[in-house]
Amino acid sequence: MNEEIKNNNNLKSYMLWLLILTFIAPIGAAYWLYSSGGTDETVNRGEFVKVGVQMMDLGLLTLDGSKAEKNKVYGHWHMMYFMDSDCDKKCEETIYTMRQIKTSFHKESPRITNVLIHFDKNINSEFRGKIKTHYANFDRYYADKEVFNQALGYAGNELTEKNIVFIVDPIGNVILKYNNEKTAKDIISDIKRLLKASHIG
Repeated sequence: MNEEIKNNNNLKSYMLWLLILTFIAPIGAAYWLYSSGGTDETVNRGEFVKVGVQMMDLGLLTLDGSKAEKNKVYGHWHMMYFMDSDCDKKCEETIYTMRQIKTSFHKESPRITNVLIHFDKNINSEFRGKIKTHYANFDRYYADKEVFNQALGYAGNELTEKNIVFIVDPIGNVILKYNNEKTAKDIISDIKRLLKASHIG
């Protein structure tokens, strides 16, 4: 009887690890193909973020003030961007570009989510109106600027002033960043490689 219980426990443990590997392996393969260049001669355009930055560990709050849920954050590749109370010309250009990048993927676009992180809840009223009319499909969260600064290695208002866009994988890991010297083509090139290498998200 004890042997039977032991065998059942071993089987359950095996199935659990098999399930975990089935979920994680494709993303690991995506990273490997991405960083190694796969069969292409091109290399990544974005800069890798230090290992271990996880969105769900950064205190994201929904617009109604509740804690963000994993099932709302996980499951897609994300382009993530930050703003304070106002969104200047460069900020608006970046957000518009993010929207156009997602659209450019056509039938693959549902695999990509645009995420806007607000560091200030007092959003400029004019821009709040633009969000409703032009960027309603963005996922939006409130967060503490210092928490993100510490996690991502920035200080002060650098995250907003440098117009940095981040790529987040389907299990919430922040993996790539693009400063304002990078173009939409750079981001599109990298996302194409990631989508091709992974069937998750």
